[in-house]
Amino acid sequence: MSKLNNLFNEAKKNKKKIFIGFVTSGDPDYKSSKEIIKEMTKSCQIIEAGISFNTSTSDSPIIMEANDRAINSGMNMKKTFKLIKEVKRETKTNTCFVIMTYLNPVKIFGVKKFINQCSFVGIDGVIIVDSNLNSPEEKILINGLSKNKIGYIKIISPTNDDEFIKQSIKNCRDSWLYITSYFGLTGSKNVNINNVKTMIKRVRKYSKEIPVAVGFGVKTPSQVKQVSRYADGVICGSTIVNKVAEGHKNRLKSKKLATFVSSYVKKLAKGVKK
Repeated sequence: MSKLNNLFNEAKKNKKKIFIGFVTSGDPDYKSSKEIIKEMTKSCQIIEAGISFNTSTSDSPIIMEANDRAINSGMNMKKTFKLIKEVKRETKTNTCFVIMTYLNPVKIFGVKKFINQCSFVGIDGVIIVDSNLNSPEEKILINGLSKNKIGYIKIISPTNDDEFIKQSIKNCRDSWLYITSYFGLTGSKNVNINNVKTMIKRVRKYSKEIPVAVGFGVKTPSQVKQVSRYADGVICGSTIVNKVAEGHKNRLKSKKLATFVSSYVKKLAKGVKK
């Protein structure tokens, strides 16, 4: 059983929900990003670290700009692993870390090398945004990650059919399902609660047990609270990345930027506790 399994099981037992925060690793630079993530461990049970990729397909302009800042500062996959390892060592945190990326960077890095690095660093889960069901790479990832007790997380949206949902449940048995509240770019709309309820109902037809976390358009503490009534976890991404951009624009550096962002994340995270 993976650490992610244990986290969601424990939360369910205690009738609590999980708050998940996303940031682009290396945004706006390595040092500042590390300080931001270190501070976020105080509010987030799970942190998704996005690996910069300049031809991503589902990211909003906010995330694309974050990718550009990170890439321009010299960030890459190897440095992302290094950053997370340092955060874990320096904070001694129990926060789970999830890598979020696309298939092409993983293939360039090397699929087996990627799995080995995830295990070495202590990554708890992996999201490959554009992976295809039952592709050769996905099968290698699922098997390799599972052997190392690392969760494989699949994104499902309102446009996916039931067969996709059933297969995703099977592939994500060591983790959770990432449900998007709408089909489109991250953070481009507000969360669609009707879609959330419908999607969770569709998942529950095939599994009563697999945890579901909802993202896309969750931007305020009240929206976090609303989503947490139905989902096991709530994901905030673009709204946090936008706060990083705001602080960077105001020329905040390192620890001051981290404090600025983390105070905002703390307010969002309180939504799951209300």
